[in-house]
Amino acid sequence: MCISSLFTTLRRCSWQLLLLTSLLLAGLNSAWAGEGEAIAYMGKVVQKVLTILRDVQLNTPEKMPVRREKLRAIVFEEFDFHAMSQAAVGPKWHKFSPAQKERFIQLFERLLENTYMNSIERYKSEEVRFTKELAQTSNLSRVDSVVVSKGTEFKVSYLLARQGASWKVNDVTIEGVSVVANYRAQFKQLLQRDDAEGIDTMLLALENSVQKSEK
Repeated sequence: MCISSLFTTLRRCSWQLLLLTSLLLAGLNSAWAGEGEAIAYMGKVVQKVLTILRDVQLNTPEKMPVRREKLRAIVFEEFDFHAMSQAAVGPKWHKFSPAQKERFIQLFERLLENTYMNSIERYKSEEVRFTKELAQTSNLSRVDSVVVSKGTEFKVSYLLARQGASWKVNDVTIEGVSVVANYRAQFKQLLQRDDAEGIDTMLLALENSVQKSEK
């Protein structure tokens, strides 16, 4: 698969709207079966995002860049892009040099931002119910939720890792499909060679598509 086809596939995934809507906009329309630490932390993030989306002074065309930057600063602080990048590349991650790893992380963050920011801004009135929090390890929890959109229910789970007093999102699973695993399958097709030249070629192709998406 060429990189342009890859990027198109990623942008058109059916879980695009559900991912960030359910993560960030559960505020007023959520019901929690149990208040765990990870769920409580997500709730605080939700309120910050809702405050920005409901600020009428930020809803004018000239203020859109400011509003988007405020949303970006909140939303993408909640993702552990290093952990997600490593998982998205898979076993070949150790073949990357430190510079290649840093470049990939930056590109992956831009890819996710370009793909999902419009979804956040298009939020309407989806209902979200957090159902339970399950500890995976002492520092890893899974938060399960149900998203109701236009009468259809979707199961969405979040894998969160504790980092000090806060939590970071490491993966999202929608209807049994892991977002990180989905990217890993796509990136695997780009990374046919795992030597330095092959990795650089893959990074260049990814960068070109990310740049095109920003025009």
